[in-house]
Amino acid sequence: MLLKTIRHNQRLAERRSSIYDKNRYAKALVYLFVAFWAAYLVFIGVSLSIAFKEVSHLEAYDVLNCGLSIFLFIDFLIRFMLPLPSQEIKPYLLLPIPKQKLMNVLLLQTGLKSFNLFWLFLFVPFGIMTVTRFYGIGGVMGYAFGIWLMMVMNAYWSVMVRTLMRAHIFWILLPILFYGGLLVLELSANGIVSETSMWLGDGMIRWNLPTYLSLLTAIAILWYLNSRIQYEAIYNELSRKQDTRLKHVSQYGWMDKFGETGEYMRLELKLIFRNKAASANFKTLTVCILLFAAMLFGMVHGGQFAESPFIIYFYCVYCYCSYGVAILSRVMAYEGNYLDGIMARKGSLYNLLKGKYYLHCLLLVIPLVCLLPSCIWSNLSFAYVAGQFFFTAGITLPMLMCLAMFNDKTAPLTASLWGKGQWNSAYQSVTVIAALFLPILLCKGLTIIVGEETGNWICLAAGLAGILLQPIWLGAIYRQIMTKRYRIMESLRETR
Repeated sequence: MLLKTIRHNQRLAERRSSIYDKNRYAKALVYLFVAFWAAYLVFIGVSLSIAFKEVSHLEAYDVLNCGLSIFLFIDFLIRFMLPLPSQEIKPYLLLPIPKQKLMNVLLLQTGLKSFNLFWLFLFVPFGIMTVTRFYGIGGVMGYAFGIWLMMVMNAYWSVMVRTLMRAHIFWILLPILFYGGLLVLELSANGIVSETSMWLGDGMIRWNLPTYLSLLTAIAILWYLNSRIQYEAIYNELSRKQDTRLKHVSQYGWMDKFGETGEYMRLELKLIFRNKAASANFKTLTVCILLFAAMLFGMVHGGQFAESPFIIYFYCVYCYCSYGVAILSRVMAYEGNYLDGIMARKGSLYNLLKGKYYLHCLLLVIPLVCLLPSCIWSNLSFAYVAGQFFFTAGITLPMLMCLAMFNDKTAPLTASLWGKGQWNSAYQSVTVIAALFLPILLCKGLTIIVGEETGNWICLAAGLAGILLQPIWLGAIYRQIMTKRYRIMESLRETR
């Protein structure tokens, strides 16, 4: 009953949002993109069923089951974009309902989310192609049910890690040590991790009771841990005190040479480093860039570029786009807290936008330095790394800057990267998805049409053109904002 009431209230909150009517068209684009990825997963599942038949000593489903831990790791990373249950419980804290009961209901809602079923678009077609001839439809149903239980287990694991990381950034060592330990165990113990996952997959197909009991036991343990951790997180948040200790304040004097634009670059740096949530987000993203660059180095050094080019491309693009996707995609949303002062002087908004663009171009040096070892000591193409560097600066960042024309909902300066309401509008989510996957699809298409080396140089040239044309496209964005500035400012004030 309580679960039904909470879900009803969440739907009402979405409908009563000030941006609900404006988001219908963009939401249709999001649903279209989700349908595209569902079809893509179906295609991958069918393709893997055909490719794995060539392995003579194992059945195709055994080969895929050996890599279940890889799918769980990818799912774990994707879930960092989802809100936490402790953030959804805030509207109910004043009601005469036990907090522990509320948390249990929200944890149940986490397990029942439709996202936990999304991977079935890959595994069900794969099971139909490979499992049916041995175990029939019953085997496919058992396989699908087991995969769903694994994704529910992964959801609770992700919630626990993200909650601990929100309390302190050093908890990021927990997933690093866990997945690093699995990798070391796999390499040192003759593939014991892949054998265990293959045993789990085979047990799910055969409706083996100990297999399901092991998954349900893991879910129950993670539920209990999450229940305690989430309750502690809520208590700490309600009883926290404001930190008023004086800390060292950097003036970023080296930016004085950039004039008024440098002042707004300094303002952007202060926004990132002087707000606790924004600073934690930046540090987390930096660690993620280092991890992705390290994994990319290992994959390229191990000669896996030809086997998984999409993953290689995604790691490289993610390193470049992470800062822009997390910070620049909220352009005008953070500024909504103090936009009245900026709009008081003519041209200040243009210099603000220019300062944000210049600073995020400078931040691209961090992933570039992290990716250089893969170019120097491994087989990653320097032309691809350089091409993506300029493509991000000249195409991706301007595309994210265009969100300044659509973001009219103020984001609190304490807003977490994964908090509820992280998306200003559906236009923002569409643009973020395009920023992550458009470079990959474009690079893949150019590789097929004109070859890999020429495609990299085309991306570099396109990015360089975007950088040189910065006064034109930035001026166009500024003029569009000024055309509807009164409506934007009114909406930003209403949503503070």
